Amino acid sequence: MLAAPPERLYAPADLYGDWDPDDPQSAARTFDFRVYRATRAEGLRVPPSLEVAHARADHDTTVSWLLNEHLRGERAVAIMGGHSLARSDPAYRLVAEIAHRLAADGVLVMSGGGPGAMEAAHLGARLVGSGMDLADGLAMMGSEPFPFHSADALFTDAGELRAGAVERLHRWQAPAFALAAATAASPGRSIGIPTWLYGHEPPTPLATLHAKYFENSIREDGLLTVATGGVVFAPGKAGTLQEIFQDAAQNYYARGEERFNPMVFLDVDEYWTVEFNVRTVLERLLDDAQETNLHWVATADAAVAALVPSRR
Repeated sequence: MLAAPPERLYAPADLYGDWDPDDPQSAARTFDFRVYRATRAEGLRVPPSLEVAHARADHDTTVSWLLNEHLRGERAVAIMGGHSLARSDPAYRLVAEIAHRLAADGVLVMSGGGPGAMEAAHLGARLVGSGMDLADGLAMMGSEPFPFHSADALFTDAGELRAGAVERLHRWQAPAFALAAATAASPGRSIGIPTWLYGHEPPTPLATLHAKYFENSIREDGLLTVATGGVVFAPGKAGTLQEIFQDAAQNYYARGEERFNPMVFLDVDEYWTVEFNVRTVLERLLDDAQETNLHWVATADAAVAALVPSRR
């Protein structure tokens, strides 16, 4: 099954129309999951034929064009971070608060669209104007941890689905779907930019739109490129570290009309200055003028002030 190029960015209903709160196995029957399963069977990184490669490229090119059209005139900020960040973690709550305040200021919040810090970003943005306050939204999400480190937990060696794993996925998804339904009348805007390469990390229904890709490299570089209002880096591991240095490279080579987009690091418990000391590397890489766009923060106030000039 290959997704045809969409005529617009994906809405949650496009990806999740078959998700049923009363049927735990429905998590595997959604359009999103069926495309992921078929793509995994064909070859996630290497398509089985030139025809499939062309079709995937056509799809992703269309998604990029639609995303760029949608972002015209927007102040867009991306929030990056680990997929395993727990809903009960203080950093999850901090990300949600930052996104909530940015969205209330008219900023369009974006993320990789998946679990953890990404979900927190869309949660915070969605609640703006919804009639539900942030504390109630966070309470509604509960503390169910994301159940998978890799897709191996979902599939047997023969490629068959593990029914118990699908049930765990559904149970983890349920609070987000319930919150999405409760705020459907007036959701705050946000855009997820996920990939079927990591299809076991499902896109959150809390985003109002998704620009979903087959090719992860295009998706990651593109997300950082369109985040012209800056990028917030919440705690994360390999994927987040990769994104930090991708963004640093884009900023390092910015010339002429291009500008250095702010890089804001949530340095909770010295995560980015001691645990993973990216500060030393970046300060060696960048010149003095560029360094002024690096921000090491531990509060929502400081993060928002770094991204919204009027809040300084």
